[in-house]
Amino acid sequence: MNRKGQALVEFVLILPIIILILFSIVDFGVIFNKKNELENISVDIVSLLNNDEDIDSVKSLYPNLSIEIEEDGKYSKIIVSEKVHIITPGLNLVLGNDYDVKVERNIPNVET
Repeated sequence: MNRKGQALVEFVLILPIIILILFSIVDFGVIFNKKNELENISVDIVSLLNNDEDIDSVKSLYPNLSIEIEEDGKYSKIIVSEKVHIITPGLNLVLGNDYDVKVERNIPNVET
């Protein structure tokens, strides 16, 4: 009986699954890193808006981000988002080819 051949066949059968798992871990790591980065940027954006910067100058500081402001009575919602390219073949079917990482921050409106 040839044990080396059996081990090689088992390895070849398991290798694609291991590679998919590793690429998925890398993709989720990139998504979580981007979310953390957007959280920090949203704090900077809120600080700039509180210091009376206009939204166009804030958007010019971050040209590759999507920055939106929705006003709703007492609060304003600041939405910062960016697309992340997914490299794992099966995961891009589930999450979409470009996954949209989005961070929302609510701040109270200052009444004048």
